[in-house]
Amino acid sequence: MKQFLLLLSASILAFSSCDPKKENTQIAPSSEVTTVSVINLSPSEFQEKSTNGIIIDVRTSEEIAEGKIAGSLELDYFLSSFQSKVDELSKDEEIYIYCAVGARSKEAAEILIQQGFTKVYHLSGGIQAWAQKGLPIVQE
Repeated sequence: MKQFLLLLSASILAFSSCDPKKENTQIAPSSEVTTVSVINLSPSEFQEKSTNGIIIDVRTSEEIAEGKIAGSLELDYFLSSFQSKVDELSKDEEIYIYCAVGARSKEAAEILIQQGFTKVYHLSGGIQAWAQKGLPIVQE
C-alpha cells in the first residue's frame, strides 16, 4: 500500500510539474517579420484573378500600341512619371502588373512591394505568354 501511495504521489508531482501553464511569467512580444513578396501568376491565373484589382501595363506607349490587356493602366516603367503615378495608387488594392516578357514588370512589382504594397501579382512571361495562350488583347 505504501508503494502504491508513493507511486501515486510521484505521478501527481510529475504531471503537475510538467504543466505548461506558468503564472507570473511575462512573454515578450513576438518580433516576427512578415515578408511580403510578389506572387507570380500564369496567364490563365492572371486573367482569372485580375478582375479583383488594378491591372498595370509597364511597357512603352509604342509597345502598348500593338495591343494590351483590356482595362489596364498604362504606366511606362522607363518614364520619370512612373513613380508619381504609383504614388497615386492605394496600397490596399490588389495590383496586377505585366510587361512584354516579364523582366521589367518583375522589377516594377518589387519596387511596389518595397513601397508598402502588399498584394502585388505578376504575369509570368508577360503579354507574350498571354498572347501565346490565346487570351484577348485589345488595341486602343
